[in-house]
Amino acid sequence: MSIAEATCTADAHARIRELATAAYPDEGCGVMVGRVEGTAVVIERVTSARNLNVERARDRYDLDPADIVRADREARAEGLDIVGFWHSHPDHPAWPSQFDTDRAWVDYVYIVTATTSAGAADVNAFTLRDERGSFDRIPLSTKPATAGRR
Repeated sequence: MSIAEATCTADAHARIRELATAAYPDEGCGVMVGRVEGTAVVIERVTSARNLNVERARDRYDLDPADIVRADREARAEGLDIVGFWHSHPDHPAWPSQFDTDRAWVDYVYIVTATTSAGAADVNAFTLRDERGSFDRIPLSTKPATAGRR
């Protein structure tokens, strides 16, 4: 699969910004749940996850595997899948670092949100080109929530 674009429901987009702001001055992180439609990913909702990297929480994140498993179980119960992961960059641009690139998986969307003491700023989406490649920025749009979904 090759991901060419991502769409967030308005609620999911707002939630990413809210969670990223709440985590400041540390990196916040979480799981994005939705569905794949051809080369597009639709993000229906997002979760917050515990950042296990306590030593460098200001500039690194390590998602708690238990939070990923929990998000996967909840997604499957709703007929959805994990479609990606989000994290914040406190006082840095919303662009993946080399650390982010080295730990990423293909076929997922990665959203990076810049945060400051004033709140969330830029929100950008990326996908990994191949296992040893770099991130490609992809278009990220927002749409109203689908009726009946969270």
